[in-house]
Amino acid sequence: MKSFFAAFLLPCQIMAQQALNESATPVRAGVPFWNQESVQFQFAPAFDFKDVEGAKSYHYTLTPSSGEKLMFEAAKPNVPLSPVWTRVPVGQTTLKVEALGASGVMMGEAMTRMFHRASVFQSSEAKLDKSWSESARAALDALVHSPDLRCWFTTGEIDEQFHLYRYPSKIIGAAASALAVYAMQTPAPADAAEAVQAARRAADTLLALCEPAESAWAFHPPTYHPTRFGERMQGHMNPNNYMTNCGAEAGRYFLDAYRASQDEKYLKAAVGIAETYEKQQREDGSWLLFVTPKDGQAATNNVLVPTLVVEFLDHLANTTKERRFDAMREKAVAWIMRNPVRTWNWQGQFEDVKPLPPYENLTKHEACDFAIHLLNQAKMLPEERTLALDLLRFAEDQFVVWDQPPESRPGGQNDDGQATAKTKNWLLPCVLEQYRCYAPVCASSAKLIRTYLAAYRVTKDRLHLQKARALAGTLVRSQQNKKAPGRYLTWLMKSGGPTMWFNCELMAVRAMQELQKEDAAAP
Repeated sequence: MKSFFAAFLLPCQIMAQQALNESATPVRAGVPFWNQESVQFQFAPAFDFKDVEGAKSYHYTLTPSSGEKLMFEAAKPNVPLSPVWTRVPVGQTTLKVEALGASGVMMGEAMTRMFHRASVFQSSEAKLDKSWSESARAALDALVHSPDLRCWFTTGEIDEQFHLYRYPSKIIGAAASALAVYAMQTPAPADAAEAVQAARRAADTLLALCEPAESAWAFHPPTYHPTRFGERMQGHMNPNNYMTNCGAEAGRYFLDAYRASQDEKYLKAAVGIAETYEKQQREDGSWLLFVTPKDGQAATNNVLVPTLVVEFLDHLANTTKERRFDAMREKAVAWIMRNPVRTWNWQGQFEDVKPLPPYENLTKHEACDFAIHLLNQAKMLPEERTLALDLLRFAEDQFVVWDQPPESRPGGQNDDGQATAKTKNWLLPCVLEQYRCYAPVCASSAKLIRTYLAAYRVTKDRLHLQKARALAGTLVRSQQNKKAPGRYLTWLMKSGGPTMWFNCELMAVRAMQELQKEDAAAP
């Protein structure tokens, strides 16, 4: 028995040491500095401290909340903290950088920054009583038969008690998709035919809300419901505005409805969305992010990071077996390479947070989407592989919490972010959504699971697979919550958190299905 446990612990210890060693490598250190709003770092950071005129060197001092001070010297004030990073304990840390003259005397005031040194991955084996696919099937069954989707089996009218239907493209679309995916399972559920009809009711409801042919954003579904839930629409959240990533998300949902029903009108709806993207694409390759849909005028000066559009066009091409939108797709990919890949401004693009200036609301979603895109290419250049893995490390650095969440949070939390502020209530490990909603969300875990799996397929590094498994284990544990038994909790918290977003649950189901396939093939 002793030798068995020794054999088990050794790989875990090796992976833990590997994770610690890798944390000394910075995430895209250099200009421009992207981390001014960041509160935690798992990988050695560098900060935008300016050169002091006449300085010959710089003295770095890190003072952790526990343990001894750590020090080193460097020629510049903005180098990564790699020389001492693996010895910095988890927790709040204060960095002080002092400029030194030729005689070693300090020049001017010290430059300081406080941050949370995040925990690295600690390998462990979750003890589960079901497979990943069994967990996903149970979650999908619980979602489809929940009160939130009951209206699609009955009246076909949205249930206003579930107020998230105020986001039609995301929530009505996800309802149609979840019902379709449920019906297409193997073996088929007993009520598969009823689920297909329910999916059609939801998809038809969304179709009826789409912009007319004469609109600048023709055939795209609304971000905000045009006639209902007015009391919940505030500020930028009103029917006169449209967030242009919504068409790509809804297009994927229409394709699911088409696969389940074989009704050509849903395929036509997806093609119509793509055709409007083609008409509205700017010369630089992207689109305005937030517009008035009738005339296409900008509501803010933000530009879409179009990873969802690229992904949607790939799904559409796989469905139609045609490549008619490839030129548009390639222009969008080129824009991503020229812009966020260079600036590292992976800004949040969420309908319930107003688009913000660069770096104020970073998220990992588009960064992970692009990493998956690069890693899934049939022919990948070495520099593309390097970029994809750096994007994954950025996502883990800023948004994955393996243990001991940070005490501080970025400013300006939205309502959901405020409601999930008690970190002692979080289910760990977890993944946070964005700076303005610094909270653990199942869709965020799903995105990291899928990105780790893409990295594992390319590198065969089992650390990626173990990280995916660890995050999936939390999703399985969330199914035990008595408030929503069987479902993947949107908010990965012991209490269950605020309202359930079933578009997020659907993302988690897809990720778990993908993990099952990868796990089954793993040596």
